[in-house]
Amino acid sequence: MLIGLAYLPLSDVFTDFDLVAGEFDNSADDLLDYFEKTWIGEPRRRGAGRKKPQFDHVLWNVYDRVITDLPRSNNSVEGWHNAFASRVAVAHPTIKKLAEKIRREQSKFEIDIAHLVQGYQLKPKKACYTKLDERIARLVRGYDPLQIHQYLKNIAANVSL
Repeated sequence: MLIGLAYLPLSDVFTDFDLVAGEFDNSADDLLDYFEKTWIGEPRRRGAGRKKPQFDHVLWNVYDRVITDLPRSNNSVEGWHNAFASRVAVAHPTIKKLAEKIRREQSKFEIDIAHLVQGYQLKPKKACYTKLDERIARLVRGYDPLQIHQYLKNIAANVSL
């Protein structure tokens, strides 16, 4: 259920982390300590609040991205980078070769943009990913803080690492 915390409104992450952490037995203390220090922020020793986590919440929390129909990850950017690297075909290209590949990539983008403006849809998502996105969006839009356990279980059932 820890993975489900990324799909909560930021205002609920702290309290719901404490709720989820309370359900683990002592054998998971190291995992929870790591998770809290890295992703949530450790409680301050004096006073209220938490220390800053290693990774700010806005970097990993996707609740608002799902609500506004934005991608949850940067997989498309990584996919483009891998495809471009394979088109370059060498680890350390000369400046001339790299410039030529960039020019070709620019031409490809200009064609893609022209197609989009003309109403074409470029490479639609696979149906299984579209359905997954729709399920997750339905769950997130139906978020009810009074049903937090069921919400986190449902999110976890739909998200894989």
